[in-house]
Amino acid sequence: MNSLRLYLFSRFLTTIAYQIESLAIAWQVYALRKEPLDLGWVGLAQFLPMLAFSLLGGQVADRVDRKKVLTLAYLSWVVTVVIMAVATGLGKVHLSLFLILLFTQGTIRAFSNPAAHAFVTQVVPDSELKKAIALAASIWQISTILGPLIGGFLYGYCGGATWVYAICAACSLFGVMLLGYVKEREHEKISEPMNLKNIFSGVDYVWKNKMILGCISLDLFAVLFGGATALLPAFASDILGLGPTGLGVLRAAPALGAIAMSLLLARRPIKAKAGIWLFVHVTIFGLSTIGFGLSQVAWVSFLMLFITGASDMVSVVIRMTMVQAATPPAMRGRVSAVNSIFISASNELGEFESGVTANWFGIVPAVVLGGIGSVVIAGIWAWKFPDLRRMQD
Repeated sequence: MNSLRLYLFSRFLTTIAYQIESLAIAWQVYALRKEPLDLGWVGLAQFLPMLAFSLLGGQVADRVDRKKVLTLAYLSWVVTVVIMAVATGLGKVHLSLFLILLFTQGTIRAFSNPAAHAFVTQVVPDSELKKAIALAASIWQISTILGPLIGGFLYGYCGGATWVYAICAACSLFGVMLLGYVKEREHEKISEPMNLKNIFSGVDYVWKNKMILGCISLDLFAVLFGGATALLPAFASDILGLGPTGLGVLRAAPALGAIAMSLLLARRPIKAKAGIWLFVHVTIFGLSTIGFGLSQVAWVSFLMLFITGASDMVSVVIRMTMVQAATPPAMRGRVSAVNSIFISASNELGEFESGVTANWFGIVPAVVLGGIGSVVIAGIWAWKFPDLRRMQD
């Protein structure tokens, strides 16, 4: 098995473990008090360390051995999951413990994400980079399909979260073992002293490159307002009458849509007017989010989530290809760190936003208003970033 396959399999195992854990935490946290705002705190606890440490994580990724960074990060993550398993098994579960452990995991991801995104460039030659990025995106989507499905099944089968967390830890440990066998090329390391200028150099590069700035900020705000993932436990439990297995199916729906779109893009890649297609699919993302919020039928909700995932995949492919191709090798860790902050803001901070608005207005209005916000953002960004709108490939 070559190094790319080993690396992708390792990423698959660690990502699927994270997805299983996320589902178990979401169901367990919501079951504690049935408060949507608690789901928002889960997102905020993960976002704050990403905001605080991701730029530093980018510096580390460009200065030291990235494989060592990933290995240490994944092993540290396993420790937090084991603590969750033990606490659950002993019946010592409370919201504050989850928030502390999730804050720790967010700190770990602040260092692992930039290293992981940049590490793939060391495993393959530059001529195969686009293919490797596409494969990595597909592997990630497959794991986000299987993770919630497996997590929901395990939660129901095991009668709780204890063994679910134990399986997550074992799965991630196997991924770390495989990572050790990956052969990589040395990457160019920066040697300048670490100061504020260097720490914010990735931000400066993105700010000056308006195409990258427009693309990643569009994804940030569209998903920040339109993401419904955080409230899925509430929809599954209170509106659709589903259990943890049903929640797993709902959480897998966007990833199923994404993998279907990635297969379509593999056969019929976007060869022209990529900018127009980007804005069209962000608009579709917002409209399907509105449809999900209004649905009270399980299969309609699943279909709407499927469409959100399919439309978002177009943005993911365009953004990942642009960021990696337009960034010098020595800057990729730092630029990936900036991208990680944007992604975390759209996902984890979006979860907090969803929890707060659901607490204010109710879970259905929160999702519908978020979908409307995504459509409005698409229109504003199409006007503010004309070069992005005119992008061809």
